[in-house]
Amino acid sequence: MLDVLLESCLDILKTVPILLGVYALLYLIETRLRSTPRMLERAQQLGPFFGALAGSLPQCGFSAAAATLYNSGWLAPATLVAVFVSTSDEAIPLMLANPDAGRNVVLLVVCKIVLAVIGGYILQWTLFRRDTVRREAIEIDMEGCSCCGPSPLGAIVGRTVKTTLFLLVTMFVINAAVYLVGEDTLSHVLLSGSLLQPALCALIGLIPGCAISVLLTQLFLGGTISFGAVIAGLSTGAGFGYVLLFGEGSSRKDALRIVGATYLVAVVGGTLVQFLFPLL
Repeated sequence: MLDVLLESCLDILKTVPILLGVYALLYLIETRLRSTPRMLERAQQLGPFFGALAGSLPQCGFSAAAATLYNSGWLAPATLVAVFVSTSDEAIPLMLANPDAGRNVVLLVVCKIVLAVIGGYILQWTLFRRDTVRREAIEIDMEGCSCCGPSPLGAIVGRTVKTTLFLLVTMFVINAAVYLVGEDTLSHVLLSGSLLQPALCALIGLIPGCAISVLLTQLFLGGTISFGAVIAGLSTGAGFGYVLLFGEGSSRKDALRIVGATYLVAVVGGTLVQFLFPLL
């Protein structure tokens, strides 16, 4: 077990310098995207296409802001689903920090945007075709975003430390599970090689919190789940957007429809990606 812990620490330490660089770049992007609510309001005119593009940007809090706009009547349900599906949370930085998986980042982003756009418009023309948009006064606080700190250095280092610590815990749990349970048993539990794996990972992705995207990405990088499965899991991984969705302003029935639609798009899309890219 000590060897497992040491191996986990060594693996994570190799990624720390790269994570610092990635988060420094993301900080520069995020500090120039303070008009998140205004950008998402424009999605009402362009629909799922704009929602998918907005959700794919490396700006934390997009899913939460989108859920708040929906609850206040400024965002259509199909557009909200598009934002949820295209959001990737910490997956992009983690994959960029891994030299072997860096080339998959572009493919991941493109697949999720295409999936969000197509799924969003299909939902807009079918399940949500009768939904109307109402507008109320809104107030979205983006200052409480966990990636932003009192100073650029503090924000970058703080986010890197937070991700590194969670990575360490996640890697230790995964490696310990492989050591104690066995790789074959763990792969069997996660339906390795099965067409049902995207459905299982999409279900895991519904758990609120950015930590789930870290877990799914590490499982993919470790070869435990397929590329289609990580696409499905990250497509339902909308962070704390689900928590706000079930808050005031949205009926439980409407919220469940949106969650169900997001899950359906993620499963179908992840399964198709698994067919198209079986070797990833």
